[in-house]
Amino acid sequence: MAYAAFKSGVISLTKSLALELARDNINVNCICPGLIWTPLWEELATVIIERNPQFKDMTPREYFLQNAVSRRPIRREETPEDIGRAVVFFASDDARNITGQSLNVDAGSTMN
Repeated sequence: MAYAAFKSGVISLTKSLALELARDNINVNCICPGLIWTPLWEELATVIIERNPQFKDMTPREYFLQNAVSRRPIRREETPEDIGRAVVFFASDDARNITGQSLNVDAGSTMN
């Protein structure tokens, strides 16, 4: 619940800042990443495996790939490089008329 509230707050702040800063020719956008393998995910997967005997033969990485990534419409894992590419796009002239937007980089989990 807290995570959802935080993410909604960031999206709302993005829109408010974009509106406020538009007069100064400043674009404001946000990127909403999907599931990225991180030490936090490794910790979470380890706890899930320990508490659920049906996953006992899996490594945390295998759990992540099977139970998170494989359920995505595009069955590809998001990477930090994917997020970096989105940042580079927003910082480029190709995005000069894009402001107040949220870009989901999540293999199709969230579709607007």
